[in-house]
Amino acid sequence: VSSFFFHDEEMTFTLPFDGDEYDGDKETACADDFFLAIKTDDKPAETRWNVVDNESGNAVLRGGPYALPWAVYTKRACLPNGSYTLNVVDSGGDGICCDYGQGFFVVSSDGETIVDSNGKYGDTFSTDFHLGNKTGTDDSAA
Repeated sequence: VSSFFFHDEEMTFTLPFDGDEYDGDKETACADDFFLAIKTDDKPAETRWNVVDNESGNAVLRGGPYALPWAVYTKRACLPNGSYTLNVVDSGGDGICCDYGQGFFVVSSDGETIVDSNGKYGDTFSTDFHLGNKTGTDDSAA
């Protein structure tokens, strides 16, 4: 559960998912859920993001520009084990905070928060994260 307090506003939500999901026909399992929630500021068209697979160098997820100010947008995806980079870009150069409202973004995997941003990042925010077995050993044989 994450909570945010900006001005007089409080937003609390639980980041999904536990790994199993029902898709209507069959159960599917996603061992490494990726979940992003992003709240735009007053200039949502300036905000874009992507997730790059560090092995291939390809963007595997992307979002923005956005249309609605002060809105919370979410993206959920199943990504394979590996190393990734999250890049959030604000074309206005002022992040999604402060002069034009209090935006933010949060990233989680398997219910654990990876990034909890207050939106203060200038024109670009980048961070690496890893999904799956970090040691390179196979835990399933135990």
